[in-house]
Amino acid sequence: MPVYIRKGPLEIPTYEEQDWIKDEEGDYFLKDPDQILDSLPQPFRMINKLVNLIFDRAWEIIEEKQARKAVTIRKIQPTVYLPTQKLQLSSVPNCITFCKDHVFVGSSSGLKIFNALFNYSQICSWETSKSEIMSIWARKLQNEVFVATLDEMGVVHVFYFYKEFLYLIKGINEVEDISKQTTCLNLQVSPVGHFMAILLQAGTGDVWLEVYRLPKDAWLKEVANFHSILQSKKKTSHLHLENYSVKADIKLSSPILILKLKPPKPVTGTPFKSPLEFFQKMDDRFGLGSGQNHLIKDSQLEQQTAVFEILFKKFVHVECPEKKSSIAMFHFLLPGRMMMLPIETKASTDMCYTLGIHWPGNNNFFLYSLFRSPKEKETEKGKDKEKMDFDQKPDGVWPTAAPITNSAFSPCTSYLLLACEDGVLMLWDRANGFLLGVVSLPEGCSCKSIHFLKNIGSPNECLFPQVGYSSEVQVLVLCTDGSLHLVKGEKSKNPSISVVMERPVKNPNETVCTLAPIPFLPSMILLFIWDGSVYIMDMTKSQIICELGPSPTYCLGNPWQPVFALSSDGQQVFIRGDKQDRALHPKENYCIFVFKLASYQLLKPSLSKDESSQPSSSEIINISQNFPLDKRCEIFLQNRLKKTENSQERRSDYWHQLRQSSMILEKESRRK
Repeated sequence: MPVYIRKGPLEIPTYEEQDWIKDEEGDYFLKDPDQILDSLPQPFRMINKLVNLIFDRAWEIIEEKQARKAVTIRKIQPTVYLPTQKLQLSSVPNCITFCKDHVFVGSSSGLKIFNALFNYSQICSWETSKSEIMSIWARKLQNEVFVATLDEMGVVHVFYFYKEFLYLIKGINEVEDISKQTTCLNLQVSPVGHFMAILLQAGTGDVWLEVYRLPKDAWLKEVANFHSILQSKKKTSHLHLENYSVKADIKLSSPILILKLKPPKPVTGTPFKSPLEFFQKMDDRFGLGSGQNHLIKDSQLEQQTAVFEILFKKFVHVECPEKKSSIAMFHFLLPGRMMMLPIETKASTDMCYTLGIHWPGNNNFFLYSLFRSPKEKETEKGKDKEKMDFDQKPDGVWPTAAPITNSAFSPCTSYLLLACEDGVLMLWDRANGFLLGVVSLPEGCSCKSIHFLKNIGSPNECLFPQVGYSSEVQVLVLCTDGSLHLVKGEKSKNPSISVVMERPVKNPNETVCTLAPIPFLPSMILLFIWDGSVYIMDMTKSQIICELGPSPTYCLGNPWQPVFALSSDGQQVFIRGDKQDRALHPKENYCIFVFKLASYQLLKPSLSKDESSQPSSSEIINISQNFPLDKRCEIFLQNRLKKTENSQERRSDYWHQLRQSSMILEKESRRK
């Protein structure tokens, strides 16, 4: 019979539990003398523990997969609609956009253009082997299209698409010396194509914003003259479409730099000694609210910092999580009541004459006017690009309590939503210049993207072009943890926030990567899920309507950052698809799927509802875009007059009915 005695001196253990030896099972004081198996010696005891740990972990993974499978079986599977058409590509499509019945695709080999009216046939292309195109923008200029691309090296190229021919205008920040190369961080083009803004960064780390005016009238004349010369020589038919834009001996006018902005300087002590000196050197009222114009001295700022450190000493040295690096966000805005065009200007009111921007780590949202008087235009012509003044004062400043991390405007630029660093959302009525309300996201949630839902009222009541005006605003806020929130705001009520989709804790593959409202169906949104699924969701019911699935041999390309685009009317969705087995057919590895939403049966009921309750987009554009400001004011006053006349008619009808009822009552009383 074996004797199990612990190694070491024999001692009686203490009676207190905290002094008991908490070692491994083999080191217990006494063992059962009847046990058959001896305890394993080292290192076999450790190996046994590791093997058991592996088995336990494997069993946990099996249980998780079984639970996930049970959830998917219980869940109602939506109807899957396959693409109606496919655009086969030989290179990797990195970005897609749609404009004027044409699909513009930026790929690893250059820019390709497809005609959506003629079976998506390729019209022309601009090929390059230097770098890949990563982002693309396209704006309609009357009957032509302005195209801007951004490659992986941060270089911006601008093009002019005229009658199925593509012309390269220039590379905005392209230089021969690589050491002097500036990188484009962000780019925006105004909706009608009058202005373009580029956020640039130098090798030293300096960041600034450049705003250009696009000479579209000059481009049209230059290209039309060039085409007339070619037609006179009867050589147009011998030119190859794909090389026409590169080999054509034509030089178009460059965009005109009108504004350069730098991030605001940190607040420091004032150099002025007295208020009189301060007001004497103040040129104008612009820039008020930015924190730069003040009479606070350095000593006062130091005292304020010392008081803050004493009061909040226990919170000063707390380690905060690392903040993600962000870039400045800017938007082109239509005229409003706060930033109106001068009376003497004859420009159309569909032009964006205001630029809104917020810089990372700053609490202010700045507004700059892009309108220049004739005198200012003459002085700008004589200025050189390098000598352009950076010290441009803002025309308006909207401060917030915390640094702004994200921002978005409604399609009509009447409403603005600002997301702050502390999770607070501020909804503004920019057209009238007042705050609709403030709501906050749940604790731990930070804003990832903001999307305004399309709410259209009566088109005649629209004070701003492109989209009708509605008193109710609905905004979708996607958070970094995958949760989706809906913010509702109205003029007469406080805004409310509700959870549309919670964070998928048990199933991380169901996290929402990105979303996009569908203009064709205002109550629907397009959802892209982490596992590669694409759903159409009805926001009124908060339920999935259908799924857009690729062909059987394909899958969604880059599901965490999908490449997709919607047509201008929202009736077509373009999604990138990748071949599952790329080794079999190398030339057919990538494609773009086309989904025509109007052909799907489940979307037709919601389509009929939206068409009956809301006007078409063409009607809204025709009513609002083509009218000057005085005509639109006249329409607005006529609508108000009609409303008053209708109310007066209702009052007269009411009094007439009241008189008739009183007369009937008098007759009955006389009879009695």
